[in-house]
Amino acid sequence: MIRRSMLALIPAPALIVAACGGGKPPLPPLPASGVPEGGTPALVLSPPPSGLPPMASMPPPGVAGSRKARKKADGALYACASAKPAAKDPAELVRRVGEACASASKMKPLGAMIRAQQADKDAHQEHKLRVEPNKCYRVVFATDENVRDAVIVMRDSAGDVVAESPGVALPEDGVVCFTTADEVTLLVGIGAGKGAYAAQVWSD
Repeated sequence: MIRRSMLALIPAPALIVAACGGGKPPLPPLPASGVPEGGTPALVLSPPPSGLPPMASMPPPGVAGSRKARKKADGALYACASAKPAAKDPAELVRRVGEACASASKMKPLGAMIRAQQADKDAHQEHKLRVEPNKCYRVVFATDENVRDAVIVMRDSAGDVVAESPGVALPEDGVVCFTTADEVTLLVGIGAGKGAYAAQVWSD
């Protein structure tokens, strides 16, 4: 039994432990680093990344992003436009491919053939086209043999891509059909080389 005269000699923390029924004294608090003396650092998980943009919604099937058009694939149209997209006379190649696909597409030429010159150092060239609702379209496109890389792109009035192709047809395996009237833009870009190109729009 502890006498009163001895209480003055016992430190206060020990009295608290004794009053609680004995046992080991409480552990000292961790230092600011979070690592006890002589111990190893605990595994600290990094917070997940933040500020990332939300995932973009997928465009409609077969269309590069336009909400005004949809693509109809047709194996027969892919087969009839299997020629290389470059020739000594690009306009003649465009005419020949268009006529070869006329029966399968049931389409006719729309307006005059587009003819122009362009080099890889030039900015892309644009050609406007008026499309009608419930109508389908296809563009036959070719360059001369001095152009080693080219692409033709169709965009709607909202700036969304309807389709794109390196030639000889856009789209390569079918047609694009519009659900509303619109003014679309055909963009021609030359990636390598310099020379002439020709394009012809076909429609049903």
